[in-house]
Amino acid sequence: MRANFNAATRRNIGLSGAAMALCLSLTGQAAAQETEGEDAQDNVGVAEIVVTAQKRSENLQDVPISITAVTSDALEGRGVRSVAEISNFAPNVQLESSAPIVSSSQILTGFIRGIGQNDLSSSLEPGVGVYLDGVILARSIGANVDLLDIERIEILKGPQGTLFGRNTIGGAISVVTRDPAEEFAFRGETTYGSRDRFELRGTVDIPIADTLRSQFSFSSRSQKGYQKIIPFPGDTGVSDEYNFGIIPRNKENRRGSTDSFVFRGKLLWEASPDLTLKIAGDYAKSKEQSSPITLVATDTDPLAPAPTYAAVYNTCISAPGLVFNPGGPLAFLGPICGPRGGGVPGAAPLPGLAGYNFANANPRLVFGDQFITDNIDTTYGNGGNLSDVETWSVTGVVDLRLSEDIALKSTTGYRKVDSLLANDLDGSPIMIATTMAALAEKQFSQELQLTIDAFDNRLKSVVGAYYFYEKNSNFEDAYISEGLGQFFGPYRNTNKSYAIYTHNSFNITDALSITLGGRYTKDKKVFEAGQSDLNLSLLKLGLFTPGQLPDPNDPTRIYPLGVQRDTYNNFSMRVGAEYRITDRIMVYASFAEAFKSGGYTTRLSIPTPGNVAPRFGPEEAKTYEVGLKSQFLDRRLQLNLAAFSTDYTDLQVTVVRGISPFIENAGEARIRGFEAELQAVPIERVRLSASLGYIDAKYTKLDPDVSFGLNNSFVNTPKWSASAAADIDLFETAGGTITVHGDYSYKSNQARDAVNTPLLFSGEQNLVGANIRWTREDKALELVAGVQNLTNNRYIITGTQVDAIGATSVTWSRPREYYLTARLRF
Repeated sequence: MRANFNAATRRNIGLSGAAMALCLSLTGQAAAQETEGEDAQDNVGVAEIVVTAQKRSENLQDVPISITAVTSDALEGRGVRSVAEISNFAPNVQLESSAPIVSSSQILTGFIRGIGQNDLSSSLEPGVGVYLDGVILARSIGANVDLLDIERIEILKGPQGTLFGRNTIGGAISVVTRDPAEEFAFRGETTYGSRDRFELRGTVDIPIADTLRSQFSFSSRSQKGYQKIIPFPGDTGVSDEYNFGIIPRNKENRRGSTDSFVFRGKLLWEASPDLTLKIAGDYAKSKEQSSPITLVATDTDPLAPAPTYAAVYNTCISAPGLVFNPGGPLAFLGPICGPRGGGVPGAAPLPGLAGYNFANANPRLVFGDQFITDNIDTTYGNGGNLSDVETWSVTGVVDLRLSEDIALKSTTGYRKVDSLLANDLDGSPIMIATTMAALAEKQFSQELQLTIDAFDNRLKSVVGAYYFYEKNSNFEDAYISEGLGQFFGPYRNTNKSYAIYTHNSFNITDALSITLGGRYTKDKKVFEAGQSDLNLSLLKLGLFTPGQLPDPNDPTRIYPLGVQRDTYNNFSMRVGAEYRITDRIMVYASFAEAFKSGGYTTRLSIPTPGNVAPRFGPEEAKTYEVGLKSQFLDRRLQLNLAAFSTDYTDLQVTVVRGISPFIENAGEARIRGFEAELQAVPIERVRLSASLGYIDAKYTKLDPDVSFGLNNSFVNTPKWSASAAADIDLFETAGGTITVHGDYSYKSNQARDAVNTPLLFSGEQNLVGANIRWTREDKALELVAGVQNLTNNRYIITGTQVDAIGATSVTWSRPREYYLTARLRF
């Protein structure tokens, strides 16, 4: 099998090289055709997209980076509403609006070229940076922003450590909103769709004076959840869930609802020809149910070498004679089956579970496979069901032209996020696995950059300085098996980052240029946690002794005492060369670095050796890339190719010490692959696009205590990704044009956890979308009828499998959805 795989890999790389060679062989002929017909065909061809990937405005085709750039028109044509949906047509990009353990549609789990992060804990850093108008969204909660009145989205692939800095080890996503227009304009739309989807969106541009303009936008969306909560036959309703403050919010007995509101405003003042100021603010609030969660497996064997919490729960309620028999085989369960902790610190103890089902007195349900439904859109889980997220931010941008060749830009950002999430992971009316999490985050950032053009524009230079401050207050709680495990996890952290950077491109000749950049970063982190097991379940089971507890005055505390302080220093560089074969064909080669900052393990189940806080250091990626940016046939055909090889070191992976998981720098890997993106306008009425991505990711070194092997698949990293789309103006009617749109996206089977649990593989993704729209000649009115996921293809987007709990659950993708939209512009 290894030989076959290697052969396939060589064949794929060979095909990629052959495609690039073929494109280069067409250079002479294509260049001649461009020169002859370009002026005549200026209105027909692939539209130019201006990006700011290198901190200055440039044509996408002039930037030597693999970028997927999407305009607002393209997003509108596909019916895309959030950042996560973009990965359906961006090769080697995996974005999901969910995460393991605690899930919400407001979360963005991002991976690019196999590198990212799928844990929302603020003690961990994302591997893909998300930016809104140049300001980083530091946490995955609230990062799946509504694409309301945007100008474009840029997805930069590969390490972006020089210009974007820390935590862009996989890449960066830049969301750019539209500036206010010079004339009054209004744009509104309403949408109605499946499961009572109702949506209103509007934008108004209001000029205040010749040099002062404003813009205001809003979006309101509601939709019923796509998973139904159904009653379990024989459920007595006996559960201690209410004792733990779990918030079910089972509105209409569903999960996966949408109920959100977004408002944005922007003010632009052109104080002089050389000075422009922009102030923008946004507010978003969602008050929804949690993502749907489906139980797929249970583990309740009481005689297993390491019985799960679920098995212990079943034994406690059903076999008191065995549990409390001093000489019996299950006598070790006596302490844990007795009185339990009160659910919150200082609360009165709850009665023990032993004997609840004895002689049919006060019966409780036994946990097991009977709670696995035969329909992925139904669940017996009626517990934690909450996703409340509120964000607001203010951004100020000052552009000052100091001279014809020198400009100064200041970007200041402040952002606040508050969230409360609750999830029922066991799919049953019993509290076998319920999680709650809250995050209160404040962040401030300031960036200054100087752009310089020198030597008759042969040198283009950017020099900058950056400061970032973040303060988080969090808790992550887990209530296991009706309170046999009560893990109460408050923690707080403060992060500061300082950086200076430079990026320089020099044209040696009109055709050949070189790029050199570097960034020095200093991260300072302060962290304090106070995780407890309020029932001391593992102490009762004899897995550690009271003498190992960190605080003699708090017998429930597990996490080490004290405030942790760490500093990380990093220098990342970028080196490259670009060669222009013609004005519209460029080849490039580059080397780029980036790092993801270190952090701390928070989810402990037993005290650490020596009661030392478990920390881990940064991980790093170094990528070698070659690429082609090209346009042919009078801009009717655009083809961009990139091939890359990444050395991925000091991986932050989970290792098991005793029975407790820790995150440590315990691995190395190499990642190879390629991307191809094609756009074509063969005739004026037809617009086509396609993409293809391939990733070969392999671990090359792992610590012996890592809980998986070298042959495991990377998380959220499909080997193949592909997409295709077409927009065709069929014909003109009285006063308007009818256009049909169709799109298809494919992702191969991928792992949803590092240990490659078979039940958590996604399955192949084959998504088909289509719509038909009528646009009035003056574009003042547009009517759209469409469908997303036409074939009702369902696949797993995330999942949770923890050996100690005894329940494995997944979140399935959304089903087929129809919609009608009306847009009005004037």
